[in-house]
Amino acid sequence: MSDTLRAGLIGLSGISAGRSSPGAQPGWGIRMPSRHAAAYHYVPDTEVVAVCDIVPAAIEKFKADWLAEWPEVHAYADYREMLAKEKLDIVSVATGDHLHAQMVVDAAAAGAKGIICEKPIATTLADSDRMIAAVERARIPMLVDHTRRWMFPWVQAARAIKEGAIGAVLRIEAKEGGSRAMLFRNGTHLIDSLVWMAGGSPKAIYGLTEERFPTYGPRYAGDGGKNPDTDPAVSALVEFDNGVRAFINMCKFTPDFFELDIFGTKGRMLVQEDDVCVTIKSDAYGFQTSRLPRDHYTQGAVAGCVTEMVHLIRHGGAPSSDGREARKTLEIMLGILQSQAKGGVRLVCPLRDA
Repeated sequence: MSDTLRAGLIGLSGISAGRSSPGAQPGWGIRMPSRHAAAYHYVPDTEVVAVCDIVPAAIEKFKADWLAEWPEVHAYADYREMLAKEKLDIVSVATGDHLHAQMVVDAAAAGAKGIICEKPIATTLADSDRMIAAVERARIPMLVDHTRRWMFPWVQAARAIKEGAIGAVLRIEAKEGGSRAMLFRNGTHLIDSLVWMAGGSPKAIYGLTEERFPTYGPRYAGDGGKNPDTDPAVSALVEFDNGVRAFINMCKFTPDFFELDIFGTKGRMLVQEDDVCVTIKSDAYGFQTSRLPRDHYTQGAVAGCVTEMVHLIRHGGAPSSDGREARKTLEIMLGILQSQAKGGVRLVCPLRDA
């Protein structure tokens, strides 16, 4: 089709190139594909026409997995060559976190109509600022793949908060457990979720890393979330400029869980991966508890991101997970490390890179 959007993948890791199909999500309907290639295959009017990775084996695996769907896909070892030769409408950047910035800048300069960047946006504030400036200069949308922005329970919770279901938000407790409860791995999802629900910008940050990382330092020193021994869980307090206070607690040694407990002037909302429970005051002494409806079709994960990107390119609008929102999340993550390095002191925003 002439109006099919041409997509290119930079980086062929599992999140980028793996196969994933729509599957049952009990109580919510269908969970959409959670990998970039699978999302482009699923979403109408998009196709992958080019891929890039510096590891030949990654390219060969992509071809083995996807050549039947895209027999004419072009493979490159240098992303700059791919950007120069292919007229790409959408570019997915799914490389190591510290490599995102230049690739996004180059994709914007090459004429991409939209960019999808894996989370976190970057590992330094300076890099995130370069990325934001590049896409704003090119006047194109960039979506950062904080996937709960497209998962129905979380979208539904954000909508209910905006509509005043629990009144004005005052406090948020963000909690995560399991082996992936690492600051720059799944911690970025947790913190982005609370940024979304808080609705403001960070004003001050206090932070501590888990006990076995007492000298981690003020800069990110991990490996992209592969090894729990290089990426700490954290505890933190974040003050937002709209008065919200958020408490963050992560622990790698518990069963997996991921939730926000949100307290407002009229009630409380507990948001979990498959449930949203609302408790409101019914009178001076009583409470009423209800659950938001669960009989919905859900478009989550990367497929939701790609769907939104198609809409933004064709119709415009405000991105739900843009670079400026992602920068708030990064500032909090780096602020936690900087606070820990100074003994858990209160750091006032805006912060600078250490």
